[in-house]
Amino acid sequence: MKSLFGIILIACILLSSKANAGTQWVNINDASHLKWQITSNGTVWFRNIKDFNSAHNGCCYSYKLDATTAGGKVLWTTLLAKISSSKGISLGFTGIGTNEAPQTLVYVGEH
Repeated sequence: MKSLFGIILIACILLSSKANAGTQWVNINDASHLKWQITSNGTVWFRNIKDFNSAHNGCCYSYKLDATTAGGKVLWTTLLAKISSSKGISLGFTGIGTNEAPQTLVYVGEH
């Protein structure tokens, strides 16, 4: 039983480290400076990510969030709270985005 637990623990560690390995983080000191656009299909586009991290590309359709999913609704609600209170937040995207290959917001957190 202990060996099974050990195998599961190692698998969880490997999976979580792999999931975060490609994550591109952007730290925003004041979320009220984040510019965004939401479409009628529930996609939120982040329009000025490069202002907070120069490694990321510029405007306008390189970074997105699907606000129609349960997880997307949680991320969007969290972002709106940070925007309205001018608090800092860290955003984790699946990679460096371009207009041809937009990247998705998958993590938010404190920094």
